[in-house]
Amino acid sequence: MNLLPKDYTSQENLIAKCLSNFGLRYEQQYEFFPYTVDFFIPEIAAVIEADGIHGHLSKRDAARDLALRTTYSSKVKYIIHIKALTYAKVSAALSEALEKVSYGWD
Repeated sequence: MNLLPKDYTSQENLIAKCLSNFGLRYEQQYEFFPYTVDFFIPEIAAVIEADGIHGHLSKRDAARDLALRTTYSSKVKYIIHIKALTYAKVSAALSEALEKVSYGWD
C-alpha cells in the first residue's frame, strides 16, 4: 500500500525531512514480510522506527526487531527507535544514532 505524505504521522514526516537533510536515501513504509518498518536505509542496513514519546509495545517491538535481524540479517544490521517529536530533537537523536552506526555500533 502506498501512503501519501499526508497519511504519515507528523513524527514520520520529521524523520523523513531529517533523513533528506542528511542526504540519506531511504524507503518509507518498507515491507520485510510480515512486518512493515517506518524507514529503511539500504546503504547502511538500518531500520528506523517512529515510536512517539511513549514508544510501542516493548515486547512486541523486541520480538519484531529480533525477527528482522535474524530473518533479514543480510539487509538489517541496525534498528533505531526514535521517540522525539520536534525537528530539533528528532535531528539530534538521528544524528547521534547514525554516528554510532558509522562506528559499527550494534
